[in-house]
Amino acid sequence: MVVNIVRRFIFIHVPKAAGTSLAAALADVPGNHPAWLAKTKHETLAEFQDRVTSRMAAAERAAGIDPRTFFTFAFVRNPWDRMASLYRYLVEHRPRPDVDSLRSLKDLLLQARDGVPWIKGLHSMRQQSDYFTMPTGEYRLGYLGHTEHLAEDAAAIAARLGCPLRIPRLNQSTNAADDYRRHYDSQMIDLVGTLFPADVRHLGYRFDTVQPVTRHSGRIPATNEGPAFGNPGTSGEPGRGPT
Repeated sequence: MVVNIVRRFIFIHVPKAAGTSLAAALADVPGNHPAWLAKTKHETLAEFQDRVTSRMAAAERAAGIDPRTFFTFAFVRNPWDRMASLYRYLVEHRPRPDVDSLRSLKDLLLQARDGVPWIKGLHSMRQQSDYFTMPTGEYRLGYLGHTEHLAEDAAAIAARLGCPLRIPRLNQSTNAADDYRRHYDSQMIDLVGTLFPADVRHLGYRFDTVQPVTRHSGRIPATNEGPAFGNPGTSGEPGRGPT
């Protein structure tokens, strides 16, 4: 997560969705304010809003600064591509000894289905939508971008913030450009759908299309099929809701 008290924005870092690169670019914008952040870079928006008042300085509270009015945005990614990327990251970087138990991407998905504790505890195994869903079920976002349209959506964010953004390519796997679809069989396709039902239903993704079927790239109004997207203190035309 990145919080900026000059430009008044909050970037929600969804794991394995270009978040490290985006956070690096946004951290260079004057006004970056890490004092409000948790130790983990993957704090959800609901967790942040519940705890931020206790992290604010007395002068900030006295000044009436309200992070709930900040422009809030996140980026998401095709969940099948995201799981393939997670597997590549785990086997290439081996961040923990448990990775030695993984034999394949399919094995990762099967262990996730079976609730293996170390896999269940990975930030990347949460629904992407969990990172910006409030306890009411509402998505509190001023903008939802797609990593599949990273350059264009990042340019839209830069225009909204009024400052240029240079997005570095960080934390990539060696075969990041590989087509994820060639690594899946029918069982694996269904497993991802079972593990991430909200992402599939609300974020506009299908297995067989690399690009999102529904491109949000903006604000999304409430529909009878999913939570409302909105953010107090923001402006602009709403994007199209889920189909």
